[in-house]
Amino acid sequence: MTNSAARVSGLTCTARHFACLIICLTAGLLVLLIMPARAEVESCRNFEIHHTTFNSLLISPAVAAAHNITRSKRRIITNITIIQNGKSVTANVAGTNTNLFNQLFTMRFDEIIEPGAIYYLANQLIDERDTLAFKVNIIPTGQNQTCNIQFTRQYY
Repeated sequence: MTNSAARVSGLTCTARHFACLIICLTAGLLVLLIMPARAEVESCRNFEIHHTTFNSLLISPAVAAAHNITRSKRRIITNITIIQNGKSVTANVAGTNTNLFNQLFTMRFDEIIEPGAIYYLANQLIDERDTLAFKVNIIPTGQNQTCNIQFTRQYY
């Protein structure tokens, strides 16, 4: 009986290890789906340009519907916010990105104005694994000089 109890116990332990492995792998895949979601800040004259990209599934269905955003594991959101003296400001935002095949994509930014925040969102389809080089041109309202930012993101 001890031998068969050990086998049953071994199976239970193995099943637990397998379940833990599945949970860890699932969590790892979820992290890869949402990466990169880090925000960066660039300085341009007296403006701070905050930019990030993230998987569109991070936006709730209700918010996505309110802002006409398509949610999918193969879609990303590029978010640009312009800050001056601690407050969000409006701007003309335009940009492109290029993938590893040197295909050029034009991003269409929608202005979102909420109490205390103004941001610009572009929603686009990406390949399962890709590296995108972004170029974004920003002209804050009332300014005549363009703030140009460039960054690269790798998606898994």
